[in-house]
Amino acid sequence: MSKLRIENVSRIFPAVHGGTPTRALQPIDMIIGDNDFVTILGPSGCGKSTLLRMVAGLDTPSTGRILLDGHAVTRPGAERGMVFQSYTLFPWLTIAENVAFGLREKGVPQRERMDIVRQWLERVGLTSFANHYPKQLSGGMQQRTAIARALANDPAILLLDEPFGALDNQTRALMQELLLGIWERERKTVLFVTHDIEEAIFLASRVVVMSARPGRIKADIRIDLAYPRHYTVKTSPDFSVIKARLTEEIRAEAVLAAGV
Repeated sequence: MSKLRIENVSRIFPAVHGGTPTRALQPIDMIIGDNDFVTILGPSGCGKSTLLRMVAGLDTPSTGRILLDGHAVTRPGAERGMVFQSYTLFPWLTIAENVAFGLREKGVPQRERMDIVRQWLERVGLTSFANHYPKQLSGGMQQRTAIARALANDPAILLLDEPFGALDNQTRALMQELLLGIWERERKTVLFVTHDIEEAIFLASRVVVMSARPGRIKADIRIDLAYPRHYTVKTSPDFSVIKARLTEEIRAEAVLAAGV
């Protein structure tokens, strides 16, 4: 059974100040199965974040529909955990309170709530920072908190919109390994937006390549690299072959987008 179905979904933004409407996405069809880790790769402005926001229920398709486990997505819901590029933690709450936020909103009893929070803080390596506030943490630690907060709710699917884009290269690589390790243990369904080719390959079981705006699916590539994955796979011949193909796909779209 498929986890997520995107059927004939497009997005057109209304005209502003007498201009013409903006077609962000051409009609798209996509099926994501249980436990898939799918990365969406494309040039800037191709509509990949718009698509993710529609799956999250934060935006509405102009045409088509989105189904999660057979139910239409019409609004945000606890069955979809979202992690953004910006650090969207509540600054007035401690790290433990941030992770517990969704559980408290759902009415999970305090003892159970604290058990879940402790488990997730341990999994992301933040146990000793439970009583700190976000401003006391580095960017990478804040994103670890955001991932723990999303997963503590036990969502059916985890949605990530370039979550490591603001991090330095070393921290980004460590965060990729952390997320991949969590996915290998939890086997959640993941939809991950990125513009980084190596990141897309390293994480994914499938890479979906989008065209320049208006976005459409240009390629859907199965990544046949064995799990569990170690960072050294990035230097392997198989990885290099996939990277070369995707680099050419993305370069062609970037040239089109730039009008060169």
